[in-house]
Amino acid sequence: MRIVFGHRSCQNGKREGSKAKVFVRTIQDKSGCYFHLVSNKTGFLFFFMLIFTGFAFGQQQATIMCYNVLNFPTGNIAGREDTLWKVINHVQPDIFLIQELKNDSGLQLILTESFADLDGSYRATTFVPQQSNPSSNFKLQQAMIYNEDLFGLATEGFLQTGVRDLNKFKMYYKDPLLENGADTAFFYVFVVHLKSSQGSANEAARLAMAQTLTTHQQFLTDGASLIVAGDFNVYDSEEPAYQELLDPSNTIVLKDPIETPGNWSSASFEPKEVLTQSTRSSSIFGDGAGGGVDDRFDFILLSEDMFQPWNTIVYEPGSYYAMGNTGTCYNQSVTNCSGGEWTDEMLRSLYYMSDHLPVILKLNFGVGTVGVSNVENTEKETIIVLDGSLTVSWLKAETAVITIHDMLGRVVFTKEVELTSGQNRFALPELEPTQPILVSVRTGTEVITRKVLLQPY
Repeated sequence: MRIVFGHRSCQNGKREGSKAKVFVRTIQDKSGCYFHLVSNKTGFLFFFMLIFTGFAFGQQQATIMCYNVLNFPTGNIAGREDTLWKVINHVQPDIFLIQELKNDSGLQLILTESFADLDGSYRATTFVPQQSNPSSNFKLQQAMIYNEDLFGLATEGFLQTGVRDLNKFKMYYKDPLLENGADTAFFYVFVVHLKSSQGSANEAARLAMAQTLTTHQQFLTDGASLIVAGDFNVYDSEEPAYQELLDPSNTIVLKDPIETPGNWSSASFEPKEVLTQSTRSSSIFGDGAGGGVDDRFDFILLSEDMFQPWNTIVYEPGSYYAMGNTGTCYNQSVTNCSGGEWTDEMLRSLYYMSDHLPVILKLNFGVGTVGVSNVENTEKETIIVLDGSLTVSWLKAETAVITIHDMLGRVVFTKEVELTSGQNRFALPELEPTQPILVSVRTGTEVITRKVLLQPY
């Protein structure tokens, strides 16, 4: 185990001191500066500011954004990638967590158009057509776009439920000190879209989806850092699905960064600026929900280790917000939330883009220590498709189901196999060599999916 200590540097290079009586101590001000204060009996104060710019051990602040993009790109308003471009350029997210994608074309539109003018190199995860609830006539999917200058994708997959997939991504922070031998930090991201609508049957479906996620936590690395984000569709903090996700007995305990319990659908609930749905007082162009801003459906939950200042990944206090909601447009369109920090043009963009508001927070990476539970040196699985055969390199012997989809979501190959530790090779049927395919290896504990091209012998 390698221990890396880090400190938060001052924002904008500000230096500040304060008057005090006789003492010696270290404090942190609101701008994030650490400094020592020393005074004598006469009140003459000496202070030594510790500025760690360039000495912060790879610290980086990243913006996390979660957004339900409403049947994208097949909603009834064309060209919404341009509308989303305005929102994305304002927020400049490093990790963008997406719900209600209809197809890979929509994901690629967001990547190439909505992220076109951001600094840095951005990459999308693999779009896998919804596998859960195959009889559904209305399939939606989740995905992620991330800044690959800051983060790498170790593995991606999904958990099946009775409604929709729960998408799972294992990420790692590209610490600038890696070249000097420092360890990196891995973390997991789950992007979810729980069952919608009121009623006991829908509440039960949401609970079952939440239980799928919390049960899966036992298969993650001990002490793993975890982000769970998406459209939860819960109406109050006592709903079983929300309680299940925050249950302190879970293998990994999650926390709600803003801790605003209550009935989020009640007119008496405060503070109303945390509400996220709907942006419209009535449905527009026959798509999305109306009713005005009156529900808190959209969340980003974090594992409790992210609230400890000595951890490698730390939540920035006070950074969580629902974009566009000033708390003054309850049961109205978000365009009635004018007068706050968002321009009227931005509020109109949020109005036309989706019936949900995005939620946003900031995380500080490389802050404290890297423990052995956060460190992994290699990815355990690889998938190689040759012309006529599939090679799967696996860590341990176990039963698995291998499934191959084409990019239209059609199953072109599926087989239950016994994997051995090391390389496993399987014969394949004839496949179109010019098109990418999705190869999924499903075991009892995880699903690994890769988008690959056929490779000739």
